[in-house]
Amino acid sequence: MSHERNPLVRWGRKIESLTRRDSHDEHDHEGEHEHGQGHHHEEPRHHHEQHKTTVCVPKVTEEQQTQIVVNVNIGPISSSGCCPTGSNTGGVGGTSGPGGAPGRPVHTTGSTDGSIVNGVGTVGAITAIPTRPPNVWPGPRSQLYLPVLFIRHIAGDTGARPIQGTFWESPDIIVLPGVPPALAPDKPPEKLGGYAKAGADNTVYAHVWNLGQAVCWRVLVEFYWFNPTLGFESKDANLIGHAHVNLSGRGSRGCHTLVKCPISWRATYENGGHECLVVRVSHPVKDPLANPAWDARQNRKVAQRNIHVMTAAEAAANPTIGVNVGPLFGAPATVNVARADTVTMPWLHLVTMSRTNIPGTGAATGDVGITGAVDRGTGLPDLGKVNNPRGVGLIADNTQVNGEGKQVGFVATDGDPGAGKAHVYRVSGAQGGQTFGGYTVVVIGG
Repeated sequence: MSHERNPLVRWGRKIESLTRRDSHDEHDHEGEHEHGQGHHHEEPRHHHEQHKTTVCVPKVTEEQQTQIVVNVNIGPISSSGCCPTGSNTGGVGGTSGPGGAPGRPVHTTGSTDGSIVNGVGTVGAITAIPTRPPNVWPGPRSQLYLPVLFIRHIAGDTGARPIQGTFWESPDIIVLPGVPPALAPDKPPEKLGGYAKAGADNTVYAHVWNLGQAVCWRVLVEFYWFNPTLGFESKDANLIGHAHVNLSGRGSRGCHTLVKCPISWRATYENGGHECLVVRVSHPVKDPLANPAWDARQNRKVAQRNIHVMTAAEAAANPTIGVNVGPLFGAPATVNVARADTVTMPWLHLVTMSRTNIPGTGAATGDVGITGAVDRGTGLPDLGKVNNPRGVGLIADNTQVNGEGKQVGFVATDGDPGAGKAHVYRVSGAQGGQTFGGYTVVVIGG
C-alpha cells in the first residue's frame, strides 16, 4: 500500500486537521481564562480512573482495520522518567484504607517497553496497542504526544517526583496582598507578589506549566486554603475559586503562564498562624489529577505554600502557633522543628522584593520547640507565659504522634532578628523516615 493510500496516514491527517480547527474555533488566543466561584469544603471534582480512547480506522476492510489505544491517565513523573500507572498504594506496599496496610498513600509508577525511541511528534500517532499492559508505556511521557502539567516546588523544578527536601514553599503560588481580584492586574507587580494581609482581600495567582509535546486547552487551575497543617485531605479543603487556561506545548510561547484566581482570599489567623494555600492543575482527560490528590511531594500537579510571616512584635504577641498534623493513615508519625538559614529559603525574595537579595539570618538568642500532640480543638498552652517551657517539659525538638485529628504547638523565644534579618523555623512531619509535609514560620526583623 502506498504512503498516500495508507488509511493510517489519512486518519492521522484528518485528526490533526480537526484538532487545529477546534483549537482555533474555541480558543482563538492563548491564556484565555474562564472563572468559577469558590465555596467551602468542596470535594474534588476529578475522576481518577484509567482513561483510554479506542479508535478504529473507518472505511477499510476488516483485515486492514487497526485498533489504536491512547492511554492518557498519567500522574507524576518518576525520577526515572517513566510514566506511572496512576495507582495508589499504602506506605509499605499495601493499599491504604479499609483492608490495606497502614501508611501514607504512595503513587506507583509504571515502566516503559522502549518501543518509542525518538518520541511521537504528530497528532494521531500510535502511543499504545491493545496488548500492552496498562502499567507499561511505549516511552517516557516527555516523548509522547501528551501534555505534562505541573507546578514547581522550587525554581529549576522540571516536574520529577517524588521530591526530596522542602516542597511546601512553592514559588509558583503568588499573593498580591490587600487587593481584590477585580482591581488586581493579570500579573502581580514584578511577578513577585508579597505575603498575605490578614482580614483583607488578597488576590492569589498560580504559575502553571506544560512541559509536554501536546497543547492542552481548558486546563483547570484550582485554588484552596487550609488551616495551618502538615498533611492535607479533602475534608479540610476550602475552595477559593478556579479558572481555566490554555497552554501550548513545551518550547513554544504560552507553555507556561500566570493564572489569577477570580475570587478574593480573605486570609485570617487560625491557631495563631496564617492559613496554607494549595493550588492544583489538571486536565480531566489529557492529564488527570491522579492520586495522592493533595500530596505535593509526589504529585507534580499539586503545589503548596505553607508559610507564616510575622514581625518580631507579632511573634511576641502570639507566641504559640497551632499546627495540625493531618491524616496519618493508621501509622505513627514524628513531628520535628528546627531553625533554618535564610539562604535555604529562596521565597524570602518576597520580603526584600528583590530577586538578588534576601534577609540575613538572625542570631539565635532563645529557644524553639514544639509541644506534644493533642486533639484538635482542645487548646494549647500559652507558652508565652512560661519562662522556660523546655525546662518544665512543655516543648521539645520533636514529638511522636499517634492517631488522627492531632495538632502540635510551635513556639520560638528568639528576640528580634534585627533590621535586614529574619528567623526561619520549619516544622515538618515524617513517617517511615520520609517527610510528608511542613509548615514554615518566618519572623522579620524590625
